[in-house]
Amino acid sequence: MRLMKLSCLILLVAALPASAAPPEVTVDPPDCLPIEHNGAITATVDPEVAGSSVRLYFRRLNPVGAFYYDEMFASGSGGYWTVFPKPEDRKQHLLTDDWWEVLKDRDWMEGHDREWLEEWLEAQEQEATEYYVAVYDPAGKLLGRTETKLVEVWPADRCYEPLDPIQAGWAENLTVGETTDVQARRCLFHWLCDGVVTRISWEGILRPDECCRACVVAGFLPQAAGGLVAASIIEVSPEQP
Repeated sequence: MRLMKLSCLILLVAALPASAAPPEVTVDPPDCLPIEHNGAITATVDPEVAGSSVRLYFRRLNPVGAFYYDEMFASGSGGYWTVFPKPEDRKQHLLTDDWWEVLKDRDWMEGHDREWLEEWLEAQEQEATEYYVAVYDPAGKLLGRTETKLVEVWPADRCYEPLDPIQAGWAENLTVGETTDVQARRCLFHWLCDGVVTRISWEGILRPDECCRACVVAGFLPQAAGGLVAASIIEVSPEQP
């Protein structure tokens, strides 16, 4: 009898849904982002989680900028996509002692030292971009994320790749999420207004962009994994790596 109960327990555990496991999140890193143009990015979530929110977090690489985020949209078989806003033409900051204390523990600094970072920053014509992709459940609990990565920003004649029609439609009607109240009612920090029409406050409130004053243009609005795009309050530190 005990053997039968043990066998039944093993079968029950084996029958639990795979979605109970934390999802593995991977990203297809873009080679670069073009100045004053949108760049697309794709990611994969395995296994997918029903009702989850998949987000691209991004910011320009400078001492004071906080992360923003874009919702990513399901493309099938665990794939997701979105587009970055258009990066402004901004020269890269050079390293200071205070900024080094912030950057030295970044994921992308693994295997590098201060000398490498100083040389890399000096070689950049434009502010680079930090980004990562994260998956949250409907209650705002973090389920999985990628490491924070770097992508360089280059002139469009060295980097530009046309968006497909669906990506281009979204790029003209972007909804950008904020992660701190400092970002409220201010233009995106070192990103162009072009295409940004609505914002989600750090409290999860959807509102028109009060800086860019753009009008929403009717177009294709893709669906997220759970259907309609929904905002939820998710605690993200502005300095979260």
